[in-house]
Amino acid sequence: MLFTKFITVPNKPNHILFLNLYAFSLTGGVEKVSRKFMYALSQLFNTQAWQSYSMYDKIADTDIRFIDQKQYLPFAGAKIKFTVTSFLKGLQTDVLILSHINLLPIAKLISLVKPKQKIILFAHGIEVWGKLSGWKTKFLQQKVQTWAVSSYTRNQMILQHQIAPQQIHVLNNCLSPFLELPTIFEKPQGLIEKYQLHKNTPILFTLNRLSASEKYKGYDTVISALGKLKKANQSFTYLLAGKADELEKQRIVQLVKENDLIEEVKLIGYLAEEELSAHFLLADSFIMPSRGEGFGIVFIEAAAHGCQVIGGNADGSTDALLNGQLGQLVNPSSEEEIIKAIQKALNNKAHQPKAQQELTVKHFGFDRYVAKVRELINGGIG
Repeated sequence: MLFTKFITVPNKPNHILFLNLYAFSLTGGVEKVSRKFMYALSQLFNTQAWQSYSMYDKIADTDIRFIDQKQYLPFAGAKIKFTVTSFLKGLQTDVLILSHINLLPIAKLISLVKPKQKIILFAHGIEVWGKLSGWKTKFLQQKVQTWAVSSYTRNQMILQHQIAPQQIHVLNNCLSPFLELPTIFEKPQGLIEKYQLHKNTPILFTLNRLSASEKYKGYDTVISALGKLKKANQSFTYLLAGKADELEKQRIVQLVKENDLIEEVKLIGYLAEEELSAHFLLADSFIMPSRGEGFGIVFIEAAAHGCQVIGGNADGSTDALLNGQLGQLVNPSSEEEIIKAIQKALNNKAHQPKAQQELTVKHFGFDRYVAKVRELINGGIG
């Protein structure tokens, strides 16, 4: 049974139940998607028409800009209570939307009692690219409509799990509705002083989690490429930001030493949300040639701040960079391509940050995202 399209529905009670793992207690891409989606729902429906439950969020972490606390029920890790409450609420709900495939068992339980339940799953990246258990694959094929954050993720699910193309729709990620975009593209003097940077030295910037278990972001290949650029007498400073586990930090430090980049590479650690804009403005180029990015919200955030962006051509980064319109796409395994992309960015005197910002907002602004959510929910999906 293929998932049929919705009809337009009024703002009636218990129309939508949105389940998530985290939305506010963590700061990753999946969490950003969840909070923006909740805010989109608030723009489309009245407060009686939808509600959201979170398995792991805590009440104290809820950002009330995105959702009224009366509509958000965080369970702070009480898995059994979350499951039972979600099951009972789901039986009363027209549409069940899941932020992550790990919530699929709850949808399965509901469908056993309510076979015609409408179920939607957000698909982000590596969590749905690989092998799934047999029941999940069959359930996705027969009972679930999937919203993939990129064309790459959509194609991977069609290829890997034989899901009918008409059941998977692309809903690209978007910029935050509360992001204040710059109108002047100048490097913050405070950060130049903080990091003891030379004013005329080009700045490269990468922002991601530095984990020994996630080695697909490409910063190690960037470091190796920069070692060769230094030998070619290219000057630069590379700011590598993100919370690092100890094992990965040791590996990166060793890699920096091996490439003679102790003076050029600065590990600046975790950056809070309110610090990001200044760091994007500081950078001449944002670089993250990843191999496993489902979309890469950080790419569109960097582009919206006028950064020249370099990303990989082998994952969802291609959606975020509009297939090359918003930045350079390189083979993430090729040091040679990365070197050429860096040189091109640093030598580009014709870059227009304002035009790049406008193109980013045109394609990934929050208003466009809300319009796409409305289209999908109301049935404009073919």
